[in-house]
Amino acid sequence: MEQIIKSLGLNSTLVAQIFHFIILLIFLRLVVYKPIVNIMEKRQQFIHDNVKAAEEERKQAEALRQSYLADMQKAKEEAQAIIQQATKAGEAQAQQIIEAARAESNRIKEAALQEIEREKEKAVAELRDQVVTLSILVADKIIGRQITQDLQHGLVQEFIKEAGDLPC
Repeated sequence: MEQIIKSLGLNSTLVAQIFHFIILLIFLRLVVYKPIVNIMEKRQQFIHDNVKAAEEERKQAEALRQSYLADMQKAKEEAQAIIQQATKAGEAQAQQIIEAARAESNRIKEAALQEIEREKEKAVAELRDQVVTLSILVADKIIGRQITQDLQHGLVQEFIKEAGDLPC
């Protein structure tokens, strides 16, 4: 082996350095390389898991966003329906109020017409009584005698009959 070393032009220091370098490589391969590879694999797996988790969270966030958007659209539609329903209810209530006011005005009008009719009948009756009284007084003065109760009653009935036929 010495002859091979000398024929290649290598000295013993260089051979020892090559030998030590090979031992160092074997040592590093056995002791250091495996833990470093394990750490690198764990780090790569950790990064892969984080990327996968981030993608999963992004999908969940997108699904949640879509759910919120759907809920907001549903809430808008419900609010619009409530507004329309309240508008219809308000219109119906306004119509009921108008109908009630019309009915009340008609009732007041009918009551006023009835009151006018009663007052008219009362005034006509009072007028008849006054005309009868005046007629009796005039007749009493004209005839110059006392009118008996029966005669007065007959005259009043006849006058009422004639006055009742008159248009008022």
